[in-house]
Amino acid sequence: SDSAAAGGAGAGRRRGTRRRFVQVTSLAAGSAAIGAGVDRAVGERGPGSGDRADAPVAGPEPATGPGGALVPTAGIWRTVATTQDLPEGGVRAFDTGTVVGFVRRTDGRVRATSGICTHQGCRLALDPAQQRLNCPCHRMAFSLAGEVVNYKIRTPPRPLPSLTVREVDGVVQVYVPPTST
Repeated sequence: SDSAAAGGAGAGRRRGTRRRFVQVTSLAAGSAAIGAGVDRAVGERGPGSGDRADAPVAGPEPATGPGGALVPTAGIWRTVATTQDLPEGGVRAFDTGTVVGFVRRTDGRVRATSGICTHQGCRLALDPAQQRLNCPCHRMAFSLAGEVVNYKIRTPPRPLPSLTVREVDGVVQVYVPPTST
């Protein structure tokens, strides 16, 4: 009976330790979430956010597409093509150093789509004959608009996110995170 009491006390200590661990980790996770929110709010209004012409600025209205929009909190406009390089129906790959994607002109509008597969982050390749973006890692394919058109895995991947794009003064620009200095 003494050994049963000792075992019961030891079990109580283990439960107390687990409970304390859950409490501490929950508190830490909550603090991290609050800290990230405060950091983001302060960072958006921080000094130097508009002192230079090339300084990151608050994001424009996001693009929409089948995979949602991928818009940095603060970023810069990067030229990825000229208007002449992108005729109606044209597609062009780009790599800004922070974002890889494709720009295209459809129905007179310029649109941009991420060039990274949503399954495991592989870089997509343009198949101009099929008008789609192929993933070399797992034989997946996306439409130029980012919709999943072919996959060989159990669960379909998410559609590709759209990128915010504009056409100004004869150039096509995509809104991307700034490069680190």
